[in-house]
Amino acid sequence: MKNYKNILSLVLVILSLTLTSCEEDDLIKEPLSELNSANYWENETNANLALTTAYQRLNGGTWSHTEANYVIENFRSDLTKSGADVVANYPDQNAFSTYTVVDNNTRMLTYWDRSYDGINAANQVIHNVGLMTEEQISSDAKKRIIAEAKFLRGYFHFRLLMNWEEIVVFDFLPQTVDELSRPLSTREEAWTAIEKDFTESAADLSITQDDANRGRATRGAALAFLGKSHLNQLDWSNAATILKQVIDLGVYELASDYASLFDGSNEATNVLNRETLFDVAFTFNEVNGSNVVYAGLPNFAALEMNGWEAMLPTQKLLSEMKSEGRISSEVGPVSGLNKYDERSYGSIFFNDPDVDIYGATYEATFGVGSDKPGWKKYLHRDELYPNGWRSDINTPLIRYADVLLMYAEALNEQGTGDPINYINQVRARAFLPPVTASSQEEIRQQIMHERAVEFALEGQRFYDLRRWGRQIMTDEISNSGKEGADNFVFEEDAFLPIPANEKLNNPNID
Repeated sequence: MKNYKNILSLVLVILSLTLTSCEEDDLIKEPLSELNSANYWENETNANLALTTAYQRLNGGTWSHTEANYVIENFRSDLTKSGADVVANYPDQNAFSTYTVVDNNTRMLTYWDRSYDGINAANQVIHNVGLMTEEQISSDAKKRIIAEAKFLRGYFHFRLLMNWEEIVVFDFLPQTVDELSRPLSTREEAWTAIEKDFTESAADLSITQDDANRGRATRGAALAFLGKSHLNQLDWSNAATILKQVIDLGVYELASDYASLFDGSNEATNVLNRETLFDVAFTFNEVNGSNVVYAGLPNFAALEMNGWEAMLPTQKLLSEMKSEGRISSEVGPVSGLNKYDERSYGSIFFNDPDVDIYGATYEATFGVGSDKPGWKKYLHRDELYPNGWRSDINTPLIRYADVLLMYAEALNEQGTGDPINYINQVRARAFLPPVTASSQEEIRQQIMHERAVEFALEGQRFYDLRRWGRQIMTDEISNSGKEGADNFVFEEDAFLPIPANEKLNNPNID
């Protein structure tokens, strides 16, 4: 696989103050790349195009969206494992599922580099738009563009810090080689920079976007990630205060059809969607000259569905999904489903008479007597592969259900408020009865269950386990039934190693 550039190899780009170049297999074609830095930052149109480039960095690349982003954010949990294709052909991906990642892992390096590409693109916007005059751009447009770029910079740093114990923070645009060779920041320093970006962007972002700009960052998205940042520092009080601000905006609600959030029918760009606060947007069309579709859709589907089977749910997830059922007489969005948690039917295919796989029964597809679960999330609703191996289904990064459950967790951990009310809102959408938990520990266990089934394959579980502590994380992974689970050692695997190329090229990193 191609060796990807590290932070220091961006020096020529940054010194010339041009937009970051793209790799051959990258989705991104830079907007108006023929313009040089001397005349690029002179009007609002170009400023918006540069901002679009920063948004595009979210996708990771044509193949890397599924083969790096999903791998790093999901394979290390106890509820997702490598599928047959990865086990047989891609040891660098399988290493995440078996807890054998080393510092020269190519998927890890891709994730690290693409995140810093995003930080650089955001910094280009923040720095250069900040220098534009009133004759070049209106004050309102300038404030909005810089706020969106700060949100993106905060998010890219956030996702790095969720995976590495220490990272290099670039909260400015480097002008010299020496400024590029920065040491690792402490975890506290990194959180401070992230919180600053989310706080400042929230102050200047609008509460909603008009229809033409749906999918862009909003105040609610910035506040939600700010609250999530505090939650992952176990700062329950600030997390609760900030997440309550998101709720009090009054613009979000849970979608009635859970499955619609992951099959392309109800995304953030849909005017009826009020649950997705922010997602990675994909389309089969070109946007500002850039093809924003990702490859590898069959990665999600099992072999029995003619997929490549790069990833599979674990039996442990299936058991969690089936651990309780709907006892209400209400009928869900799919008529007749009255047995298990509605989220099980929206997330996975499993052996149950109510499961429909594109017009076929589970046993007709997987075989009589099979108990193998397969992913349903991120597959199209009506046709398995309508565009071959390509996909235009958005990837949610934060949803209102997450806000509600994080708020419940923060309230419960600090022993205030009514966390059960917010848990029950999420359960009601799944047609489940109210919880019976009463003590702090019972509510804590309920939140752990709800998060497991609500966010399957959404890159949440591994980080949730780490937040809940060494013992819980070790126990849950060790009892996952995954091949390689015995390799997990909290001190070695809770965070990823700094990429070897970064250590080689940056003299300030040991």
